[in-house]
Amino acid sequence: MKIDEKTGLYENYGLWHVPFWQTETFYFIIKITLVIATVIVCIALYKLYAAYKKRKKLPAWQCAVHDLQKLHDAQQHSFVEAKEFYASLGSIVKIYLHNRFGYDVLSKTDDEVVEYLQKRQMENELIEDVRALLQGSIFIKFANGAAAQEQMNNDYERALFMIKKTIPQKNK
Repeated sequence: MKIDEKTGLYENYGLWHVPFWQTETFYFIIKITLVIATVIVCIALYKLYAAYKKRKKLPAWQCAVHDLQKLHDAQQHSFVEAKEFYASLGSIVKIYLHNRFGYDVLSKTDDEVVEYLQKRQMENELIEDVRALLQGSIFIKFANGAAAQEQMNNDYERALFMIKKTIPQKNK
């Protein structure tokens, strides 16, 4: 080191070590990471929106069949509690009745849905199917595992049949 001739002191030097978080390279890497993360989030949101729009264009019966199939697959791959199964099944049936027929049943209890359908003079066979589906969880409480699984499969098939029965037929 040199001594300054005027002051007799050593010259002042800059910092010998600059922490990595104060370097231009670090700031550049952070900016690139934020841009990449933003692009990934935008792509994910776009895919969700596209799936939503595609699903929204489907008729009510196709949406209901799709939801039933997802519920059935979840039931097959992992043991779904009967209570959860019937809650999901009831929700799917109510949404289908609302979207297909315009019935205001989404905020009603299971018994109120059956009464509402009776007031609308819907077919008795369809009302009985809906009643059996919505009240399935009451009967399943006291069943053993195998009987419960069989009842859940039967109610899945009943819901699928009910939806397929109410699909409008094209006039030829």
